[in-house]
Amino acid sequence: MQRHYRKYIEALKKETHTTESSGGYRSVNVEEVKSPKRHHLISERSRGRLKLYQWALGENTNDPALKVRVLVNFLHVRHTLLTFRQDFIPNLKNHLLARILHCQYDQEPPTFTDRECNEVYIVGKCLEQRFTMTVYYTTYDLRRRADKINMRGRPYVMGLARDDPSHPYVYARVLGIYRVKVLHPTMAAPTSMDVLWVHWLQIDHTHRAGWKAKRLYRVQFAPSPEEGAFGFLDPDDVIRGTHLIPCFNNGLIVDPPATSVSKWDYAPKANWQYYYINQ
Repeated sequence: MQRHYRKYIEALKKETHTTESSGGYRSVNVEEVKSPKRHHLISERSRGRLKLYQWALGENTNDPALKVRVLVNFLHVRHTLLTFRQDFIPNLKNHLLARILHCQYDQEPPTFTDRECNEVYIVGKCLEQRFTMTVYYTTYDLRRRADKINMRGRPYVMGLARDDPSHPYVYARVLGIYRVKVLHPTMAAPTSMDVLWVHWLQIDHTHRAGWKAKRLYRVQFAPSPEEGAFGFLDPDDVIRGTHLIPCFNNGLIVDPPATSVSKWDYAPKANWQYYYINQ
């Protein structure tokens, strides 16, 4: 037992305890990670800094995942004013404000006014991209386990669905793991917050599934034009990672958005129409 425990501690140190010589990342206390109170751990390794407004409003203006739209307002008979509305940044601020104010909500956060969202100031107007997130959980036999979430192999997570009586969980594909430093009038100093940008998956209710049917549940991606197809998730709301099995018989999604930042860049043919939830 001592030999296995020593190997476990050494593997845990390699995973979470980085040194200054390996890149200057902040070290993590192993005992803190082992604690049952620890829910998740965001990697300190940075993928780079994302300039928010340049990336969202400049480089990916017509991206369906960001849903940038042009609204035409007729002010006068001869003049028109073109105003650009972008959903990524307002939704991000709306999500951050709900967490700052400690609002209780189900899957979707409450909607705030533009004036309230503008009070959320993103320091530096940028997002720090992270590589991985590790979610810790306790198994049925009281063992401590962990799921590592990343965008290149294990991007699927599950959370608790409080507003859907037909199925107790919600599922999503993680598109980005970000750390953002925000400032709000209720804060004394800027605070770092971690967010997950996700593409929601919907339960296929036309498919017979469950214990009585003896079939796995089936999910599909929420259509991109639909409101709420993309959103943000608090890492604390993630229960654990989930394993989805592609429904090969139904084929791939017809004409996926090839230029979208939401496309999975891990494999050229990875967007299937349906997925089975491995239970």
